[in-house]
Amino acid sequence: MKYLKFLALFIGMTTLSGCLSDDENYCSQILQPYVTQVTGPNSALTGEEITLNVSFGITEGCSTFVAFYDNDVNPRNVAPAIKYEGCNCTGNLITTTEGYIFSEDEPGEYELKFVNGVNEEGTGFTYIYKTITVSNPD
Repeated sequence: MKYLKFLALFIGMTTLSGCLSDDENYCSQILQPYVTQVTGPNSALTGEEITLNVSFGITEGCSTFVAFYDNDVNPRNVAPAIKYEGCNCTGNLITTTEGYIFSEDEPGEYELKFVNGVNEEGTGFTYIYKTITVSNPD
């Protein structure tokens, strides 16, 4: 059931578009690109913030990073959100990296899942997994 909720959120965010202007030729849309790489620490102390470097593709000149969306449960589905401006985006596809802040107040193992594509059958997503072990300070 959690997978279906995330899938619905993902599809909704990737198809969200609308006019933010009276100009009929103005286009704007929020998309969630596939993640290509996740790097950063594998452990943290309770209450400590750590930064994971998350890489994904954007189109140069007409897209900007908005935020990371996550479902705040374990396993945590994490997805970057990109805002595209303009109806005809012809910029180069580039890879950008943004910092995802992770923090937990309870010790334990936390699994983060970043969508990085679609499986061969086209029936589901593939993921990059990152496990963070959170422990109490000594």
